[in-house]
Amino acid sequence: MPDDTVIEDRRVLDLRYRMPISKISNFFSGLEKGKVSGTKCRRCGRVYFPPQSDCPDCMEGNLESVDFDGEATLETFTVVEITPTSFVGEGSYVVAVGLLKEGVRVLSWLNSADRGSIRIGMKIRLKAVKKNEGYYSYEFFPY
Repeated sequence: MPDDTVIEDRRVLDLRYRMPISKISNFFSGLEKGKVSGTKCRRCGRVYFPPQSDCPDCMEGNLESVDFDGEATLETFTVVEITPTSFVGEGSYVVAVGLLKEGVRVLSWLNSADRGSIRIGMKIRLKAVKKNEGYYSYEFFPY
């Protein structure tokens, strides 16, 4: 095969999720208001993102919602060139791990027009975003 040959395989994948969210509903309503939040265990003090309904560490069920400032440092990233079927319409994208100033690591897309300027240690900000499909999510942006 010549080096410039491209193989493309497209498949339809129908994903359906059923997740009870009553204990973390503040997270979703916060995204709609432009806030990104996690949960903090009232017993052991651990902070979680994404939010948890129960503390995985001490099994406490009474967690409180905590808003994040969004300021973070980029710890690692990768450019996804070959997208999974559920993101086939997105084209390539950057997935990053950022360490929030509150001490929580977050895995998210990094929305940057200039991929050549992305560097480990750079300042990034986690923000709530409205996706084209109409739902709310979160992404990192260069600071």
